[in-house]
Amino acid sequence: MYRRFVILILTLLPFLANGQQKINISGLVKDRSTGEPLIGANIVVSPTGRGTSSDVYGFYSLEVTDLNSIQLKASFVGYKPFLENIELNGDLRLDILLEPGVEIGGVEVTAGKPIEERMELGAVEIPVVQVKNMPMFGEPDVLKAMQLLPGVQGGSDGRSGLYVRGGSPDQNLFMLDGTPLYYVNHLGGFVSVFHPGILKNIKLYKGGFPARFGGRLSSIVDLRMKEGNKKEFHGSYGIGVVSGDLTLEGPIVKDKTSFIVSVRRVWTDLLMRPITKIAFRYGSMGYNFYDFYGKISHEANAANRFYFTLYGGDDRLGFFTHIREDKVRSKAKYIWGNVLSTLRWNRIYNPKLNSDITLFYTRYRYKNTRFYKTEDTKGRNLYSTGVHDLGLKADFNWHLAKNYLARFGAGLSHNWFIPGQINYESKTGESATDTVIGGQNRTRALNQFVYIENEYSPFTWLSFNFGARLVDFRVGGKDYFSAEPRFLSNFKLDNIGAVKLGYTRMMQPVHMLTYSGSTFPTDIWLPATPGIPPGVSTQYSIGYSRTLKKGGYELSIEAYTKKMRQLIEIKGGVPLVNTRSWEQNVEKNGVGRSKGIEFFLQKKQGRTTGWVSYTLSKSTRQFKNINNGEAYPFKYDRRHDFSIVINHKLSEKVDFSATWVYGSGYPTTLHNGIYLATEPGSWDIESPNAGFFRVAGEAYLYPGKNWLRMRDYHRLDLGVNFKKERKGRNGKKQERTWTIGVYNAYNRQNAVFYYFDYKGQDPNQPIVLYQQSGFPVIPSIKYSVKF
Repeated sequence: MYRRFVILILTLLPFLANGQQKINISGLVKDRSTGEPLIGANIVVSPTGRGTSSDVYGFYSLEVTDLNSIQLKASFVGYKPFLENIELNGDLRLDILLEPGVEIGGVEVTAGKPIEERMELGAVEIPVVQVKNMPMFGEPDVLKAMQLLPGVQGGSDGRSGLYVRGGSPDQNLFMLDGTPLYYVNHLGGFVSVFHPGILKNIKLYKGGFPARFGGRLSSIVDLRMKEGNKKEFHGSYGIGVVSGDLTLEGPIVKDKTSFIVSVRRVWTDLLMRPITKIAFRYGSMGYNFYDFYGKISHEANAANRFYFTLYGGDDRLGFFTHIREDKVRSKAKYIWGNVLSTLRWNRIYNPKLNSDITLFYTRYRYKNTRFYKTEDTKGRNLYSTGVHDLGLKADFNWHLAKNYLARFGAGLSHNWFIPGQINYESKTGESATDTVIGGQNRTRALNQFVYIENEYSPFTWLSFNFGARLVDFRVGGKDYFSAEPRFLSNFKLDNIGAVKLGYTRMMQPVHMLTYSGSTFPTDIWLPATPGIPPGVSTQYSIGYSRTLKKGGYELSIEAYTKKMRQLIEIKGGVPLVNTRSWEQNVEKNGVGRSKGIEFFLQKKQGRTTGWVSYTLSKSTRQFKNINNGEAYPFKYDRRHDFSIVINHKLSEKVDFSATWVYGSGYPTTLHNGIYLATEPGSWDIESPNAGFFRVAGEAYLYPGKNWLRMRDYHRLDLGVNFKKERKGRNGKKQERTWTIGVYNAYNRQNAVFYYFDYKGQDPNQPIVLYQQSGFPVIPSIKYSVKF
């Protein structure tokens, strides 16, 4: 009884201070030079020492009790600190304008909320400027930067895959301005769709998920686009070896309405088409991809802001054949990509309450079209798969007391799934055929959720974020309901750091089938069905964090254990195109387990910045009909993973970057023995002593799935930026940059897969084991201009 009374008092404590004089200070934190709201700025009140951070829209709110005057401090990474003495006469709206980074003795002043005070566990924020300065593999890449963080694997050499704490790529939720994207890679996974030039904030959640996030088992990647300069027109362009980009931003109505647009395109098709026409007598091929980003931001008044975001991107691969003498013509086109559109209304009702209401649409599609024509026949085959989401959601932040913030919201989305449909048309003379296969597999679903978070600090040394997310996914007449409790606590240990504990439960109502043996990306998104339930995960985590050297360094150590249930896996030997329902093509009710320890030390100030990360982990999978029902190592299980990232400013005009990665070899499956298989023969009465069995051929012995480890992986990447400012024709300053990068600088031959073959491909020689290596040393160069 006593314990229940104490819990009740702690819960009601924020509301028992009615006798005190309360004054609320709120507003937006912005970049003075551009008007861009700043996410995560630290605001502190003296003499109380209490503070808060600006949210994803730059809004902050503080409550001051029994004080007539205060000193307000605000700081943000790369900006000059803000300091103002304020006399308090009542509630105050104060918009804080921060000036970009100031130089003192050659060291850039940086500041932010100390890691001990952040109500986060398993969350990492990557500065966009650091992504831009990292060594390139053709293009600066957001996902490749994330692969260098603890607990994150990249998959195959050079690719932009994301395998977080033993999860698979479909278990990551990528959100651009709060709207999900299904497909996030180009070029078969070597480049991500996220162009760093249009982003202002990148944040990865690996654990300790707040209740406002859900729908995936392993991670949330929250990316926020710039709003565009509200003061003056600016732009940039870049030209690389195989691609180029252009970004423009500026005011439509000064200080009220702004825009930003960006386009990126790879032009390998301009090189491939003429080269392949010369190399192949009757055919040619080409490949390209593009990304288009657009955003309009309108500040109607101090309380209402509106945003419209648009993204579109496609990969296009084509093969063309034309044999004039035989009157034969054919072409094959592969198109895959996303469209995303978001309309948001952000409203500040009063100093304590603000909301964000979002209407969104997102679509992913994959199409494979083949057309052929001869003298008397023509035909067309189309294979298509895709998913469409149309939804509405509302999020509210309510600052109920100086030590209590409530977040709550709800949403729903209508989902359309096309698991795989084949359209076949053919015409020969007067005979015509028109067939559709798989149309009956189209599925609709309704996804609904409601959540609440309670961020409460009863004492300066203790804070909690406890809440829940309730989800209902309706498909095929069946409802899948999930109650997902979320808990995160932060215990500050005076001046020696903080200990954090977290628990999350997540449900994922969609699955992805990936045909990795296919030549081109074939990701098929599918909903849970009455026969195949959604995936479910639970994760426990504990961490220690500490700020060192007056904020110059941040240290975090985390341990976690995660269990995933109701997973699926494609059955062996199932082709991409078949007439069966997709439920018959998969193994279901799989179990995944992952556990590990992560170490992360980050340097955030000075001419030299970067981090060191190390992960010790183990991840397994288990299915009834795979590996005799026994658990086996996950495809991208890596016992040891180590990364070093360095960015060093040599001078005002030159900066240098380097990354070095090391990892244990990934598991693989090979046979380790061969025996002669037999089969029953036929008994011959004239040869009664002849053997009844006969040799049927060779068979292979496999100790188990993923029983063998490939060679350890390591690689060094280098990059240098040469910058120069000069005046353009209009008299304004321009910054011109030459970026030179080297991927795999010492040409390490890292294994992608192993295979057996005759030595020297001579059938008379013994069979030996060969390694297919990844990318060799690859230089790259890019020229860019900011104006």
